[in-house]
Amino acid sequence: MTAQNKKITWWTVGAVAAVLVLLYIFCPPVHKFGNKLLGRSEKEYPKPDSLKVDEFEYGVPQDLQGEIIDVPRDTLLDSLMLGDSILRPIDGPPPTPVPGFGDGDLPPMPSEDDLPIKITPVKPENMPIGLDEIEHYASSNAAVNTKLASCRDNYKKLHDLYSEFVIHPTSEYKEIGTQRKKDLLNDLSQLMKAAQSANDDNCLEETAALRREVNKMKF
Repeated sequence: MTAQNKKITWWTVGAVAAVLVLLYIFCPPVHKFGNKLLGRSEKEYPKPDSLKVDEFEYGVPQDLQGEIIDVPRDTLLDSLMLGDSILRPIDGPPPTPVPGFGDGDLPPMPSEDDLPIKITPVKPENMPIGLDEIEHYASSNAAVNTKLASCRDNYKKLHDLYSEFVIHPTSEYKEIGTQRKKDLLNDLSQLMKAAQSANDDNCLEETAALRREVNKMKF
């Protein structure tokens, strides 16, 4: 056999082998026949919308038959459901008033002091002090002393208003407080001039303390 004949033979054998491999891969009948020759057994799985498969993964399915159990209705439950859905008069005597119940006046309405939890309002850090915490001096000048007493009274009223404004910052409180603060600062300026004329250092010191506390009020 010549070299050319050998080459043609090997090419033919290779082509036949390639064709057999492709048929084994892509042709199911050849694939099954090849598995039988090789001694391989592959389990077939059911395909969607196919009833021609004889073997399943978990065995052949069987028809299941269930037992029908006749359970009698619960008459008590039916009566409760009926009672919830239908308004019917209740047999028995009419209700009678309880002795002592509802007699007398009602209890008073609860106030903020009666609440179990009291909410303390948050006060500003630079809160002005009260009038009692400011040191008072009596002036020897009657006119200065009268003006000083009036400023003390106005400061007390303004301090109470500002304390309420901190809790409830309404526009009404703001308007009234701003005007009272302006008027009190004017009165303190006049009092300071009168104390300087009377050479009353104690009155000047108390007036300056009042001015500092009034300027802390931010309406």
